[in-house]
Amino acid sequence: MLHSGEHSPEIKMRKILVAGGSGFIGRALIDVLLQDENHFIVGLSRGVQESHHPRLVWKKCDLFSLKDISDAIEGCESAYYLVHSMLPSASLSQGTFYDFDLIMADNFVRAAVEHRLQHIIYLGGMIPQTNDLSWHLRSRLEVEQTFTYSPIKTTVLRAGLIIGPKGSSFTILERLIRRLPIMICPAWTKTLSQPVAVDDVIKVLSHALMDEKVQGKIYDVGGPEVVTYQGLIQKAGQKIRKNNRLFTLNIIPLSLSRYWVSLVTGVPKKLVYPLVLSLRHQMLADPKRAWPYQEDLGTSLDEALGRSMVEFKQEKFKGYVPREKDVRSIQRLVLPQGRNAEWVAKEYFQWLPRFFSTLIKVQLEGERCTFYLFDPKIKLLILERSRERSSPDRQLLYIVGGLLSGKQERGRLEFREVLDHQYVMAAIHEFRPALPWYIYRWTQALLHLFVMKSFGDYLKWHVISQKGRL
Repeated sequence: MLHSGEHSPEIKMRKILVAGGSGFIGRALIDVLLQDENHFIVGLSRGVQESHHPRLVWKKCDLFSLKDISDAIEGCESAYYLVHSMLPSASLSQGTFYDFDLIMADNFVRAAVEHRLQHIIYLGGMIPQTNDLSWHLRSRLEVEQTFTYSPIKTTVLRAGLIIGPKGSSFTILERLIRRLPIMICPAWTKTLSQPVAVDDVIKVLSHALMDEKVQGKIYDVGGPEVVTYQGLIQKAGQKIRKNNRLFTLNIIPLSLSRYWVSLVTGVPKKLVYPLVLSLRHQMLADPKRAWPYQEDLGTSLDEALGRSMVEFKQEKFKGYVPREKDVRSIQRLVLPQGRNAEWVAKEYFQWLPRFFSTLIKVQLEGERCTFYLFDPKIKLLILERSRERSSPDRQLLYIVGGLLSGKQERGRLEFREVLDHQYVMAAIHEFRPALPWYIYRWTQALLHLFVMKSFGDYLKWHVISQKGRL
């Protein structure tokens, strides 16, 4: 007799990872996947989640940590990647959301290759045929490229606006409709889009897991109706019997309209701004990349809006902020041709004393690097290279001491190659400073940004020198 959670030995369980499993897409997808008794689901979440199902286990995982992902992905056959974060992931986040996204995706690929994952399914964004992509869409494309450059079979599903009650883009739209009976609309509200119901997206995601004929390809996933954003506002307003009056004023700049959207909706600027800047592009499915099973995309726009606007909940948009003050700082640097991350790390430690002249010195002893002020006894920061976790394309150094370092748990500095050796990322993760927080933010934190910008200029000089020699 089989007990709860046990299965016949003849049935091979498929262990499936869902990165972003606690999001509104991830939770709906997990519910559908669990309907198949041969699926065992590993859900990844930044915070602690409780499982109430014998075939679902939640793992607390920081996607900025390669070790966390590697531990979580072990033994999995396939994985969904539903991650896209534009909100803070530390008490102080220095850098752009697209660089943060890129490091998380790169970590995921490295762990997947290490554990021989067979298949990745990535839900990204529709990519218009233009060289002038917004950074929001360019970020989606870079994450997509990170997966497709890897040796792992990757299925890419590109979607525009997803109609669902907890989606960030749809929530912004819904708040505008409920709070503004009269709207003065900028030009981008006449842009065409092809919204898709969240239930249909889930159908496509689950179909891609089981059907080998569609795997390893790129598809555009759009709903059955093309509509402008103004048309979408009017249709959605009708569902709650709100007749919004819309007036178009083409001279309103994007910079002003994005501020206005953030002010009215109460959604943080860091989330609103990239999304609004993307709305100038038409989000229409390319017929050459259309999802081959159109029956999966049959939910009408009216039906999708009706399901999504029945109940209004005041969702809060907050990034993950730890209990203790910490810092994440990520800078993208050009990688000179023929060089690797190991070379960049060594060059950095040789360049830094020259940059500071006689003020700050660097002492290298084996795997340990010490920054000191004037005298070796005045140690500012002590870094120790992890021989086990470093490689030519990724150098990892743990912060282990110094006057400027508070008590560290996993504070670290890394240099890693990304996007098929085009760039190297210099990143500090989970650093806890010794200085009082306010003083740190306006001294050491700003100095670090200045130093990394200067080092980036130094690497650009190397690239220019290489081109001059050709």
